[in-house]
Amino acid sequence: MNLTDEKTRCDLRTPDAVLCGSDMNGAWGTRHSFARTMLRRAASHQWQVAKTRLDLDELGRGTVVFTIDAEGHELKFIAFCQTLEESERTDRVIANAWDVTAALVEGELTPEREASLRRNIPVQEKGRTDPETIIMTRANRSARFFDYVSDCLASGSQPDVGTIGPSPYLIRSTAFYGNGKFGLKELSAFTAGHPLAVPYRSQMLAAWLMRELSMDLVEHVARAKAREAGTVAVPLDDAWGRYLGLGNATGLGMVPFFVNHPGYLDAWCKLRELPLATALAADYAPDHSDLARIDGLLEKADRHLAEKSGLKTTPFLSTEEIRPQLRRLRSELRAFMASDRKGEPVLARLHELAAGLSPEARGLFASIVIELREDFDEEADALLTVAAPRPFDPAMPCRELQNLVKENYGWCGNYDFAAPERSSYYWYSSADSEEPRRALRGGMAAGTVEHCTDIARRINALTAALGAVPALTCVGEFLVAHPGHRFAAERVQQTKDYEYGDLQDNLLDAQFLPLSTQRFQLATYGMNNFSPQSTDWVRVTLFSGAPRVAEVMNGRDDDDWLFPLAPEGQSK
Repeated sequence: MNLTDEKTRCDLRTPDAVLCGSDMNGAWGTRHSFARTMLRRAASHQWQVAKTRLDLDELGRGTVVFTIDAEGHELKFIAFCQTLEESERTDRVIANAWDVTAALVEGELTPEREASLRRNIPVQEKGRTDPETIIMTRANRSARFFDYVSDCLASGSQPDVGTIGPSPYLIRSTAFYGNGKFGLKELSAFTAGHPLAVPYRSQMLAAWLMRELSMDLVEHVARAKAREAGTVAVPLDDAWGRYLGLGNATGLGMVPFFVNHPGYLDAWCKLRELPLATALAADYAPDHSDLARIDGLLEKADRHLAEKSGLKTTPFLSTEEIRPQLRRLRSELRAFMASDRKGEPVLARLHELAAGLSPEARGLFASIVIELREDFDEEADALLTVAAPRPFDPAMPCRELQNLVKENYGWCGNYDFAAPERSSYYWYSSADSEEPRRALRGGMAAGTVEHCTDIARRINALTAALGAVPALTCVGEFLVAHPGHRFAAERVQQTKDYEYGDLQDNLLDAQFLPLSTQRFQLATYGMNNFSPQSTDWVRVTLFSGAPRVAEVMNGRDDDDWLFPLAPEGQSK
């Protein structure tokens, strides 16, 4: 079934339900998150990864090369490793050095090419690459976990779950640059059918290999420590190899992305909403096997959340607040499964119940339901290739533009910008951090260039101005007299064909919570363990629970890592 047919589109949740910050507060990864789709492709096509060089000293300093055969395309992942003093480590974009810098490249790694990468990759933003270098990335060792795990392995034991805590990783990544930046290969340069032609697949492959490298590094260092101590080191066992992920932290720089790319917002929302709508519309008899699967996933989610009780989650709900809500959903489901009712849309009823409990319960239940839709995988990949926005039409009558505003931007009228608190913040590019930032408008220096993140304010101003011109005046003529409304007029036209074109929130508002948008984006990538550190940045983990290289090479990806569980037999 084509999930984008007209019937399904009518059953989609409304934009005001999907695009609000409160709903995004409950976002969880799904089977169509980028990390999982990449590994499904790798496993189903049995990509091969050979660890062709591990040239490291006893501290883990040196060069590592992985060679990847991805459906006949030869790729290399080359990493340059060093050890920094803890005072030198920072997760900020403006750092000057990292424990690991790496690149994903296509084609042969000649000595000349490696020499060029060795000059440019360690300096990251200050370097430049050849056009067949796909991704440039970097990471730092975890001060809490890397040495602890290497010490455990060196002594012949596995780590303790209680010591690692709810965010399991050995190194933290801080960026995965691609798509033309710093001379990197542009996505459009990949030929049709290339396994990395899907947006974000290259970044996910590089992140997965970085996670694999972290475990190779810690085992190498452990062996060196064991030799010095006269002990016998052990490798990470299979359970720990799956459980450990890749740490990451994300700040405000991501938030303006959707403002600048409404087509991507629409596509990313549909990754969830299309399969969700189809699954919720189905009738189920009490003995249907899908319901047993939902029941099992609810039980697994409860166990997963129990293990995350120590995670800092404010302002999101704590895991202990979500767990009783899941148990209520499971109780309702099991009551139906034990009944003698006929087929009915029981999942739609449970989803409605979850929505009344909390955004987190609804988002989590939606992710579980989406697990049923294995027929959407190819369509999900196609959704991510977003066409260029429609060209601006200056001949459009102002009456038509007004109708589009009423149809798609009525939510903007909820904000009265005469009230100062509706414009408390402004967004700008920081010269210090080299990323988008926000600051209180009262301290805005003269001459500061403000980003166009104020969609609601601009649409309201456009609405007022359009009310004073004849309905048949063309938009071009209107803009000659009112050039300041060009951005808003173009935005209204640009998003007319999207279901979910704009965040229904005011980014300037004193009450705006950047974490909501960040959580939605990071969940779409496939990250979990959301741990806010302020209103503006959040720590997460990627690939926790995912298969390692050896499993994927054998075609194994059981795709069952939505709610990863800690290794058993350890304290929790």
